[in-house]
Amino acid sequence: MGSIDKKHVYSYSQLEQFDQCPYSFYLQRIEEGNKEMLLENSFAQQGTLIHNIIDRWAKGQITKEQMPDEYVSRYPDEVDNNWPPMLASKGYASKTYDQGLDYLINFDEFKGFEVLDSEVSFNVKFADRNFVGIIDMILKDKQSGELIVLDHKSKSFSSFKKEENNMYRQQLLYSKYIKKRYRKWPDRLMFNLFKENMKVERPFNELQYKHTEDWARDIVAKIETFDMFDWYETKKGAESGKDFFCNYICQCRGLCPNGHSR
Repeated sequence: MGSIDKKHVYSYSQLEQFDQCPYSFYLQRIEEGNKEMLLENSFAQQGTLIHNIIDRWAKGQITKEQMPDEYVSRYPDEVDNNWPPMLASKGYASKTYDQGLDYLINFDEFKGFEVLDSEVSFNVKFADRNFVGIIDMILKDKQSGELIVLDHKSKSFSSFKKEENNMYRQQLLYSKYIKKRYRKWPDRLMFNLFKENMKVERPFNELQYKHTEDWARDIVAKIETFDMFDWYETKKGAESGKDFFCNYICQCRGLCPNGHSR
């Protein structure tokens, strides 16, 4: 018997987490008493801060000119985790701070696009299960009229390219909501790589959408059939080696034998 039943509400981040490390999924989603011990990281904190500032601009709460000052004033309190020591020793903290500030100083206001909505929470049926998520932005191309799903990412372009096909799974899942709301699929899927002030995109492809549904259905089936023995086996796997993600990124690094709380 599995540890999660068919009434569980999923998200893309849950599927991605299980796909990457089932044991971290177990620690965070099943052993719920661990929630107070989950850890943030500075990469995610900076991304969350910039997400919020862009959203506040999109909703008319601040102007373009106010965005850099808000970043400077909020950064010390909201990006308060230590950067990984091998990066900190190379001045990474200062570099990534400057990249965020430069993006906001030179913010292009999504020129050529109409912002239809920002930070859109949704609930849809996907792969026969209930899914929730948040779309960072829905855009309309002013020239072509095309509908675009956009997600802000703090990744570098080189890191993005290494994971490109997997990254687009998120946008493809979110497309189900676009279909529900606008009665049509989005025309394009876009990522705003804000640290490099770069936008990357690809056309929506219905076959790729179906492949993503198959992937999600397979992950859900594994989650729902795992028993305690299976979770124990994933723990043994987590103990077998250490890497950068486990030590500095994973929220469960303070709980897992493969991580630490730095």
